[in-house]
Amino acid sequence: MSSVSPVEHTAIGGLAGLIEVGVMQPTVALKNCLQEGRSFPTNISAYYRGLFINAGAMFPIIATQFGVNRTIEKVLESGRSDPLSNSQKIGMAMVAGSTSSVFGCPAEYLMIHQQRTGKSLIGAFKSNTSLYGYSTIYRGLGATVSREALYAAGYLGLMPILRKEFTDAPVIKDIPGGPYLGAGIAAGIFGTVTTHPSDTIKTRMQAFPDLKKNPEYRTIYSTARHIIQEGGVQAMFAGLVPRGFRIIGAVFILNGVKNTAVDFLEKKRSGETADALS
Repeated sequence: MSSVSPVEHTAIGGLAGLIEVGVMQPTVALKNCLQEGRSFPTNISAYYRGLFINAGAMFPIIATQFGVNRTIEKVLESGRSDPLSNSQKIGMAMVAGSTSSVFGCPAEYLMIHQQRTGKSLIGAFKSNTSLYGYSTIYRGLGATVSREALYAAGYLGLMPILRKEFTDAPVIKDIPGGPYLGAGIAAGIFGTVTTHPSDTIKTRMQAFPDLKKNPEYRTIYSTARHIIQEGGVQAMFAGLVPRGFRIIGAVFILNGVKNTAVDFLEKKRSGETADALS
């Protein structure tokens, strides 16, 4: 059983979230343009518009996912000697992902409107809440919950499971780093494909908050129906490539930071224990 506490996992998650955003932010701008039907920015700085709100959002989002996941894991491990089942690992990751939506939904709403209008964070918040009320920043919450549950299931649950399975798999186990690479890519593809429709729905609902002008974006169902009527089922997967690139990258970054930090803390404590006993 790991000695790293839920609080420490929360701090590690916050750090991992900041690193991931700093590396992958341009792919968010590309994905949003494709989903909203906007042309790509010609100014490089536009690809980093919304970086600070995204970083400010990803810090608590990933921190929450790491912390809640470890808390549930600790509760389930208490009083048992057998390891957790794969379904339990994926289930607790989904709960952790769902919980983080309370931070992710408003942050992504504001980031989208920064990218659309070029306004500052405060400017986007003031203009949107004055026009549509404070509840507008939680538009698309249901779609966000669905997306985050499946996303966390991929990188927190499926990735470690597949890595263990691939360690004994023919061919893959003989490639240097093969199990890690194979598991990361597979988990990233899973996270991309299963969550993309929810992400497309969320983005449309948040990008068009004026329901008098755009009543088709009132609910998840009406938004999905409009998107499919407008561009076919394939429209639900607009922006799949840049988002897929980001998610696969995120799987490696988040797990890499997590594994490195946890291993460091475990070894440090193991060394301290050995010194105390000597």
